Amino acid sequence: MAKIEPEPRKITELETTIEAKESHNAGDQLKPRCPYCGSENVYGMSRVVGYFSIIENWNRSKKAELKRRQQGNYWFDNKS
Repeated sequence: MAKIEPEPRKITELETTIEAKESHNAGDQLKPRCPYCGSENVYGMSRVVGYFSIIENWNRSKKAELKRRQQGNYWFDNKS
């Protein structure tokens, strides 16, 4: 009989630790940069009515509205 090897384990869960940063300059959300290493491999999020939303997925008019308003914005740094 041939021996059947099990498939390699698949990742079913991913755990990360994030750190929230707050800024009151809404324009900073459109071109985020990591304050620790300078990487541009980060993204801004906005919290509206209790729900988080990734800003780069917004349409052009929503991004224009964001530029015109002052609000707290939150940056998440992956600490995994």
